[in-house]
Amino acid sequence: MKKKKVLAIIGEQAGGKGAVADIIRKHYGGQRLTISNILRKTLDSLHLESTRENLIQLALVLKQGFGTAILMESMLKEVEKEDADLVIVDGLRMPGDPDPFRREYKEDFKLIYVTADQKLRYERSVSRGEKVGESETSFEEFKINEAKETEKYIAEVGKTADFTIVNDAGREELEAAVMDIMSKM
Repeated sequence: MKKKKVLAIIGEQAGGKGAVADIIRKHYGGQRLTISNILRKTLDSLHLESTRENLIQLALVLKQGFGTAILMESMLKEVEKEDADLVIVDGLRMPGDPDPFRREYKEDFKLIYVTADQKLRYERSVSRGEKVGESETSFEEFKINEAKETEKYIAEVGKTADFTIVNDAGREELEAAVMDIMSKM
């Protein structure tokens, strides 16, 4: 049986994780799975809105009650259920998050850190309004959110990545950076 290749993407809010996953899927296929989808399903079952605050709170409660690896172990099971040879996992955030994937997939696992200037990420976040209330967030609130428990370690974990993309330019430059990384794998 051919072993899957797993690419995990880590990055701050609106840094371009989804865009990187889309570019990879466009050129190489594969399936994208997000940690936030696991959390959203739970919030939906509880009839709670998928606000950034609720997603953060749920992640912290789950980690406190079931151990810090609960979401990554759950995602590992989701990856295994996928038929695709290439699986892109979006949403690693905290120290230790890449470890279960590194143990399971060894050289078939790569971590990509996608980042961008904070002000640019704020503007992207407000314009896309992906989560409830995001369009109305002030820059000060955005900075406060980035200091929360589930967000504050992203850059630190990003330093352990196999590849880093600084997504401060346009779509063409981002696509070129992704294609360069993929050619090295």
